[in-house]
Amino acid sequence: KKYYVDAKLVGSMVNGSAASIMRLQESSARYYQRPGATYLGFDTTRRQMNGYGARLRIGKGTGLWRYSTGASVISPGLELNDIGYMQTSDLVRQENDISYFVNQPVSIFMTYSVNLEQFNSWNFNSSYLGSGAHLSFSSQFRNKWKLQLNLIGHTQALDTRILRGGPDMIVPANYMTFGMIETDNSKKLYFDFNFDGSHSDHNALNNYQLAPGVVIRPVNTLKIGLTMNYAINHDQLQYVVTVNPGTGDRYIVGKVDQKTLGFTFRADYHITPEFSIQYYGSPFMSKGTFSEFKRVVDPENSNYYKRYITYANPVASANGLEMDENGDGTPDYTISNPDFNFHQFRSNLVVRWEYHPGSMLYLVWSSDRTGDTDPINTGMDTSWHQMWKKFPTNVFLIKFNYWFSL
Repeated sequence: KKYYVDAKLVGSMVNGSAASIMRLQESSARYYQRPGATYLGFDTTRRQMNGYGARLRIGKGTGLWRYSTGASVISPGLELNDIGYMQTSDLVRQENDISYFVNQPVSIFMTYSVNLEQFNSWNFNSSYLGSGAHLSFSSQFRNKWKLQLNLIGHTQALDTRILRGGPDMIVPANYMTFGMIETDNSKKLYFDFNFDGSHSDHNALNNYQLAPGVVIRPVNTLKIGLTMNYAINHDQLQYVVTVNPGTGDRYIVGKVDQKTLGFTFRADYHITPEFSIQYYGSPFMSKGTFSEFKRVVDPENSNYYKRYITYANPVASANGLEMDENGDGTPDYTISNPDFNFHQFRSNLVVRWEYHPGSMLYLVWSSDRTGDTDPINTGMDTSWHQMWKKFPTNVFLIKFNYWFSL
């Protein structure tokens, strides 16, 4: 069991009406309709879609030094979202990784590991999508505190999804760091702190996120946790809309300045080993303001600033934002104002009773309050107050099962 070979193969076949298969072709997992993506064979009359995925990995999985190499493929037509979660397809990926893993006390550490991964990716048209590297450090100290640090660098990349079914576009190189620190979670009171941040060349993207949390166990049967999440996002290439004024599609992106604040509350109360109550509640608000609207004109130009043309400041009207494409002072078309001030609160209350060994009864109450506030001259404090005035959507569910043997 020192060395290993790990191989996986999956396939899918979906049949349905032409309209349903077209929705799958146009979904965000594949975007068959992209201009220039003729190799995908977009067909509005198709009634079946087939696909496959495969992965092969060979490596050494024990000892201080561990390493592996492998490759994976996801064909454009693979569709697993009825039985799982698949974000993307049309991908060929190659990976190499090496790690140094220590599982016994050394100095201030109980255990620690350092891992370096390198990867390259292409699509099924043999188009090079980009390369990257991921350096990570994970440890547990002798006092049972935990620390994780990660650094990821990704080269300039060809993004097939940024324009939501529009042409492929080159995006700048990106650098990301994220990690967490957690105090001794065997204590009645412990804390954790998660963080991440990203930066792209040309200041195309800058975002930061902080998430401190606290967990308390007043008694052995009760666990209560609260986490706050605060994020700032500045994205120069946020997709806005596609319009066609009669002379072809215009793919419009813009700069978004976004702030998000959220909280997550959890409580687990095990009254007896057979009877427990769990609660989850998470309110959050997010406000985004758009500016510096751009029309993508040459998405694969090697010069970042030649990939788009910036519009003159749009004029707000009752119908939205009037866009002047040729700079003659006369609006050429109008788009909806993409500014937003969104709020949502979701909660779940679950009562579980194991009335017989292996047999369960669940009572569930799920509640949702989702809405938005006029983003002009309102802040997240206004969104917070209006969220609680929103009439909730409630779902009540009873689940019953009985275990029996033959």
